Amino acid sequence: MLTHVQSAERQGRPTSDSANTWLIKRLMKLVENECNIEDYPILKLVYPRDSAALSQQEQERIMSEASKLTYQDEIQHPWDSYFGMDLAPLLEGRVALDLGCFTGGRSIAWYERYGLREICGIDVLELYVEAASRFAENRGSRASFVCGKGENIPFADDKFNAILSFDVFEHVTDVKSVLLECRRVLKKNGRLFAVFPSFYHPYEHHLSLVTLTPFLHYLFDGEELIKAYNDIVDERGTDKNWWYRRKSRELEEWERGNTINGMTKAQFRRLIVETNWIIYHEHNMPFLKTLAERHPVLRPIRYVLTPLAHLPGLEEMLCERIVYILEKP
Repeated sequence: MLTHVQSAERQGRPTSDSANTWLIKRLMKLVENECNIEDYPILKLVYPRDSAALSQQEQERIMSEASKLTYQDEIQHPWDSYFGMDLAPLLEGRVALDLGCFTGGRSIAWYERYGLREICGIDVLELYVEAASRFAENRGSRASFVCGKGENIPFADDKFNAILSFDVFEHVTDVKSVLLECRRVLKKNGRLFAVFPSFYHPYEHHLSLVTLTPFLHYLFDGEELIKAYNDIVDERGTDKNWWYRRKSRELEEWERGNTINGMTKAQFRRLIVETNWIIYHEHNMPFLKTLAERHPVLRPIRYVLTPLAHLPGLEEMLCERIVYILEKP
């Protein structure tokens, strides 16, 4: 005799245990997204499946292409816009650290735009560091890059005048430790320039390799979302998804979602106080700003959102990024 659960499964209906996963998958597929590895050239080298078959010349070409992509993105969309101010007067002639430098393109764009005396960079993969080092050498920049994590920055105390970090703080395993490490390696009155999305940004579920449906993390917890994500990845088959499959099917202890720690602006403010920083500058930019610049029809909506983006609570979902300049006392 079939059980109730077995009967439901035979008929293609979700059981009580799988109802949430079934619903989440349907919502994900409302705006399903399939990404091509060609859009992320450096990943051909991160994963052995492709890189093993590539010549040294092709590997070097891919590293160069990956660095150029972030360099060009920074040139086209200057970092200053997030802060609502020209950063050059604060950075010219300084020695800076790029925390989470990736393949170094953005680091070198900052070095050139702001007239930095020197820039160093750290990231978690040796491959990124190699790509960044090659790109810096080709541009004739005074730059160096090493492997490292924000929780244990591999530099001496009081080394830097500035730390620059773009879309990194949402991925670290311990935000408080990273803030303390940043204070340690900064000189007195040195500044941390941090830009990253709040957990409650509509698209901050970090599931975009599978879906562009917003607000999913408002409705379901991370474990439920990851189960549905894994199911969709499995359905696509390994020929398409091998490069964005998770190493673990479960969330890590520090994860609140897919590769993210769940940091909100309110939580970050508390950590700023706990780690004894001075807030030098804070900026709230509504998340439609970039789209409104490209599509004028959206400008009236942006004007409505701008004052709302300064209200506690609403700022978590309406701001493009969390943006701070913090100063070490």
